[in-house]
Amino acid sequence: MTKSLQVAFRGIILGSITLLATDAFAQLKVGNQPTKINRSSVLELESDRQGLLLPRLTSFTDIDALTPPDGMIVYYAPTDPAKAAEKGLYIRRNNAWEKMANDKDATANWKLTGNDAVAGNFIGTNVGSVPLVLKGQGVEGLIIDNGYTFLKKLDAVTAGVDVLLVDPATGKVSSRKISETAFNSAINSINGLTGPNQTLTTAGGTDYAFTSAGSDHKLTIVTQDGTKTVGLLSKADWDRLDKAAKALVIGGFNATPTTNGLSIGTDALGNPSLSLHAADENNPGALTAVAQTIGGNKTFKNNVIVDGSGTINNGLTVTGTTTLNDDAILKKSLQVGTTSELKGKVTLGSVATGTDADKEVLMLGATGEVIKKTLPTAAFRDFKNGSDGPDVHYTEDAATNSLTLHVPSASLVADRGLVTGIGQTFKGAKKFNDDLAVRTKVIVGDTLAAANSTLQVAGSLSLNIVSQNANYTMTDNDNTILMNCTSGDLTVTLLSAAGRKGRVITVKKIGGTLAKSLQIVTTGGEKIEDGTDYFIYNDWTFVTLQSDGANWFIIRH
Repeated sequence: MTKSLQVAFRGIILGSITLLATDAFAQLKVGNQPTKINRSSVLELESDRQGLLLPRLTSFTDIDALTPPDGMIVYYAPTDPAKAAEKGLYIRRNNAWEKMANDKDATANWKLTGNDAVAGNFIGTNVGSVPLVLKGQGVEGLIIDNGYTFLKKLDAVTAGVDVLLVDPATGKVSSRKISETAFNSAINSINGLTGPNQTLTTAGGTDYAFTSAGSDHKLTIVTQDGTKTVGLLSKADWDRLDKAAKALVIGGFNATPTTNGLSIGTDALGNPSLSLHAADENNPGALTAVAQTIGGNKTFKNNVIVDGSGTINNGLTVTGTTTLNDDAILKKSLQVGTTSELKGKVTLGSVATGTDADKEVLMLGATGEVIKKTLPTAAFRDFKNGSDGPDVHYTEDAATNSLTLHVPSASLVADRGLVTGIGQTFKGAKKFNDDLAVRTKVIVGDTLAAANSTLQVAGSLSLNIVSQNANYTMTDNDNTILMNCTSGDLTVTLLSAAGRKGRVITVKKIGGTLAKSLQIVTTGGEKIEDGTDYFIYNDWTFVTLQSDGANWFIIRH
């Protein structure tokens, strides 16, 4: 039994004990049909393919120190080979451990229907006793005496080719059919020759054939010369085939362009050689690491990086946003067809000069050039902030030449407003698209009472639940994952426990029967208790896990 299966069984037992301990009147059903339980049972197990795995003890010393009560059942499996016969189920009775008798112990005698024997069992007589005699209809048929076997009644036959053979090493007796010639000469005829001594020899010839004369049989094997349908291969033929089978070698790069871009020649050893040539404006070939002129239009679908300078002789068209990381010098005029944005300091070398009697501004002149113009002080107002309600509005003050923008604080009476650093009550539904963090306490469902916990829900609670029928990776939005394993063995991969301290996830198997398993695995070698995975075999079985920020721990199952 695999370790994961043992963990699953232990989880069932430990979970049962935990539930029973927390509620003295609770009932627990484990296995098939979890919603149907016998009213007379406290713990019910139902399965047609699984059993109850009891604790397996190698010694009673430790458990006896705990004063176990009568009625406890364990499986005793001592490691001492001398105590192998003591292995079995034990029940605590009258403050002592008693072995439960099985069919083998209760019926130690040989039965008419046969026994399940083990090493050391035998049928027969002991040392110093009489031989073992087997009879049929009162007549002796087989006697075993001091290790020897005697057949008491054998029929004599004069015909037939079936014999009994005895393996001298094992003593196994087997039946075999042999040729009638075993009782005569070993060879009757070879190629029509009946001499008692037959010899097979070879001689030169022009074909595959045996030539027989008397008791001599010569085998002639032809040598292949190209005119025969079959024959042996000569050394010269082999050398020719071996040379032809040598791999084509790659020659050195050729900087001279050629029409095909490739050429075939021979190397210094006479082997066929394939060479790649450089490309130019008229011929295909390879790009080199030296100056080169390439012909034909080229389209680059992705980025092109040029570390050196570049010269474009016939114009440049750029589609899309272009970034110049360093200075750019335009030796002639620049025309911009759409709205332009200049970021950073801008120096205008030719700007019309205005007076400095008052404040100066730059404006667009009638001819399209940027000019500097003087405006009176009244053209400029001071802007101030205010908080008068009930809505956002402006107020003007001619005496101070100021304009005040009033934005009230959000409240139950304000139509809209700002969030302050003091206590506030908002009205209207609010939705947060991204993360929300609260440092102290939150109460949901009551705006009058103060929260008594970090999170208090004064009403119902809804948690996210998803149902899957294929391998699934947990997301940050999951609270409960239902896995239907009808299609086969499935896997749920947990998010990393790192950075998710306190995160809780529940995984439940809802289909597939015992034939299909659900495996929960971690990320990056993290642990679930003392392992890296957790198996669920029975339908309607679940496990709740919680992260401590480094690993996952079983909270409920």
